[in-house]
Amino acid sequence: MKQTTKLLSSLLVSALVASSAFAEIRTWTDTSGRQVTASFIGLDGEDIILQTADGATHKFALTRLSPEDQALAKSMKPSDQPVMLANATVAQASAAVDRLVANGLVRANPERAKIAGKKPITGFNPLANDEQFVRRVYLDIVGRIPNYTETVQFVADSNANKRAKLIDMLLDSPGYNSNTFNYFAEMLRVKDRLEQDNLRGVPYINWMQHEIEKNTSWDKMVFEMLTAKGKMWQDGAAGYLLRDAGMPLDNLANTLAVFLGTDVACAQCHDHPFSDWTQHQFYEMASFFGATTTNMRTAENRKKGKDSSGMMAMNAMNDLMPKIEEMVTASGQDIKRVRNGIRNYMGANRFIVGDTDTNSMKLPHDYKYPDDKPNAPVEPKFITWTKNDKNLPAYKQKMKSAEELRPAFAKWATDPSNPRFAMAIANRMWKRAFGQGICEPVTNIDDPKQSVNPELLVHLAEEMKRVKFDIKSFMRIIYNTRAYQSEATSEKIAMGEPYYFQGPLLRRMSAEQAWDSYMTLVLGDPDKYAKPLEDLYSRSIDLDLSNPKLDAQTVLVKYSAFREMAAKERALMGGGLAEAGGDDMMMDGKAKGKAKAEAKPTGEMAENASLTYNGMVLRRASTLEQPAPNGHFLIDFGQSPRALIDGSVKTGSVPQVLMMMNGKAQEMLTSPDSLVFRTMSKVKTPPEKVEALFVSVLNRRPTLAEKDIAKRALSGGEDGYANMIWALINTREFIFIQ
Repeated sequence: MKQTTKLLSSLLVSALVASSAFAEIRTWTDTSGRQVTASFIGLDGEDIILQTADGATHKFALTRLSPEDQALAKSMKPSDQPVMLANATVAQASAAVDRLVANGLVRANPERAKIAGKKPITGFNPLANDEQFVRRVYLDIVGRIPNYTETVQFVADSNANKRAKLIDMLLDSPGYNSNTFNYFAEMLRVKDRLEQDNLRGVPYINWMQHEIEKNTSWDKMVFEMLTAKGKMWQDGAAGYLLRDAGMPLDNLANTLAVFLGTDVACAQCHDHPFSDWTQHQFYEMASFFGATTTNMRTAENRKKGKDSSGMMAMNAMNDLMPKIEEMVTASGQDIKRVRNGIRNYMGANRFIVGDTDTNSMKLPHDYKYPDDKPNAPVEPKFITWTKNDKNLPAYKQKMKSAEELRPAFAKWATDPSNPRFAMAIANRMWKRAFGQGICEPVTNIDDPKQSVNPELLVHLAEEMKRVKFDIKSFMRIIYNTRAYQSEATSEKIAMGEPYYFQGPLLRRMSAEQAWDSYMTLVLGDPDKYAKPLEDLYSRSIDLDLSNPKLDAQTVLVKYSAFREMAAKERALMGGGLAEAGGDDMMMDGKAKGKAKAEAKPTGEMAENASLTYNGMVLRRASTLEQPAPNGHFLIDFGQSPRALIDGSVKTGSVPQVLMMMNGKAQEMLTSPDSLVFRTMSKVKTPPEKVEALFVSVLNRRPTLAEKDIAKRALSGGEDGYANMIWALINTREFIFIQ
């Protein structure tokens, strides 16, 4: 809340419209006749608290209002919405969220009473213990289990504020960037290898990762993705539209679902059967992209005045290929083997995001509704969710030319007053922490009032605006709530059944979390191993086809560099398991593996070289190919193939079981060279080794019964330790987030 002693005029804005909160909204008048539209929050002694449309809450003397409004305020019921302080501390903001969750728990019992076998909810689940918390918060924030040292240090810490400090530390670590990218990459269907010839998403991936590292606000990231121009290697954000090059209607459906929580995909072909969206409305929204192109040839054909540079670019391939073929043949190479590769290489440079001076959006040829005709031109028009939406600032866009349509859409979509933008991302981030959204599915917030906790959903949307769409700051609030720090709920929640967030749901690790946890067990600190040569693709693929000075020799030199990328990357695969970890990760500071390190380049291994094991590159999931190739642990474990929004699989399968029991990743962990195996070498007695193993894998000490079982299992020597690692990795406790 923005507390102020200034006159009411300091908060007056012209025609402020309804706040998104459910509190009563009206126009208030001061003693000078000036007015402001705001919702009533409550009275605080001799002061009144009002909330304006921007989410800010203002406190000032009640006597500054007209006598009529003073009398009305005294008779009004305070809002259930927590007061939002503009400069609230994390603790205050988290407490406000907890109050709304607690209110929802109280309201839940009448509904639960209707479901057979459901017990009443009396409050939050018990507080998770330190071992449960440290494992969960590492998995949720940095996407991996904590290593041995991290676990022991946290559990031994007696600081009463250690949980908040750990959350802060993890949010500011490289692991947060990696884990957040994994989430966004699945949500946005980010791919390394796109359907177009030689067009790769590497520059888009690099751009997204750098934006996350800079903690760029969500609204700015989305705005840049929607408005980017040029080739992907000129502006990485252009990858968002080039991901669906040539499919503007599909891209729009995904844009509305992901960024605004509005699923209108079926309205692409007909009026929505279950909602009010019509096919005509869908095409009105698509019209904002009616002047946008993702292909150089398409742009050339749609320009009113033919651009000679564009025509030159399209003719470059035909002009240069005879000369290229002649040079290739003269060098003794078989042109038949490389002709298609060179053409595809040059062709990748045709994909470019731009805007023409003509809006070509038309209704489909089979349009069948009476409000318009087939093939009729469509004027752009923003959708609304309520009759009052059109008065919001987001809708006040000026579009004088076709080139301004896309920026207008982006400004409308990301404006804080857009009824769905903040709510959609807040609902998603809540689901990341708790395993279920307040409104499900997260791609379709049809009616916020029908969600499981409408007041909580509205409040989180306002909090997202208050922190200015800073995802890290928002998640800091969520992770510090009592609700999140409660024990996980293990009762089965049927599909469609409401959940009230008495604690996070017990949920299975994602494929990326499982892989990165494996990397923690074999590398110690997996963030030390970064991906190499991230900009090699951009440097080698870029050709200016519109440059009249571009010659065949230049094309062949760059094509040669393009083909050598894989070899350069392979040259940086230089070590094995025995070289993993460091003094800070190994309890005795010495590598004790029996086997020799795998082959590495002549001389000292490059600083940014990647370790390998049996053909697998040992790096975090975010630094590998997106998505991983078929047969990789990540794919077998359910990583999204990036064809659908949020397309990962969280259920088990026979291939997963076989891979966990007998796959290469399992072999890696039970190898004597693995770091988890070497960690046990610090301690001498079998009981101490068992404890070190449990802390490393499950992040907790074993029970007396488990120690007794382990003692019998270890009678077989070192094979017994390998068997124990295998057994713990295959437990339900390891693969689920408690």
